Amino acid sequence: MPSAAAWTRGGAAVGAGLSLFALYPLLVHGAIVADLDADTALVLALVQAGVTGLVVGRAAPRFRWIALAGAIALFGLSWRSARDGLLAASAISHAAIYVGLLVLFGRTLLAGREPLITWIARRIRGSLTDEMLVYTRRVTIAWCLFFAGQLAMSALLFAFAPPTVWSFFINVLDLPMVAAMFLTEYAYRLRKFWNYSHGSIADVVRVFSERPNP
Repeated sequence: MPSAAAWTRGGAAVGAGLSLFALYPLLVHGAIVADLDADTALVLALVQAGVTGLVVGRAAPRFRWIALAGAIALFGLSWRSARDGLLAASAISHAAIYVGLLVLFGRTLLAGREPLITWIARRIRGSLTDEMLVYTRRVTIAWCLFFAGQLAMSALLFAFAPPTVWSFFINVLDLPMVAAMFLTEYAYRLRKFWNYSHGSIADVVRVFSERPNP
């Protein structure tokens, strides 16, 4: 069994990782707004391109070659113009994440398949009432609409707003909006199904991470 010191070190490492994950988009937005020096922008762009390529390649192995080609193209663009590379890396990262999530959730709504939120609820609870089946299907649809809205708003701002406004939307508001969507649904679910036991948010995250690869 791990010692208390090991648990402490593990918790500190997880906390540091989550803090970096939360702060990195703010650093990217700050670099775009403040028009930081080329070296700093280049480092941020290269890190974002590399991480995006790794995440896409791991999440969708069949598209690994596309992720590799995109990462190489971003490296080249960032080397030529650090600011353009940073903008492109931010745009591609945001689009890749939300297109992937939209496909992941959306295809479970096809005929003959179980909606992803229904599958998660069944893994946590074991059995679901008819009312829960309807509710979890609607939550899956709601998440699809959220992902599509993220993509549409990003495209509109990228086309018609200054880069700093677009960057604020995808780098600063992104995680708070996801958290607000998640917590709002969770609070509504607790109120609607107040007479049922519910899994914790940690249970939802654990089951989601354990889903089989497509």
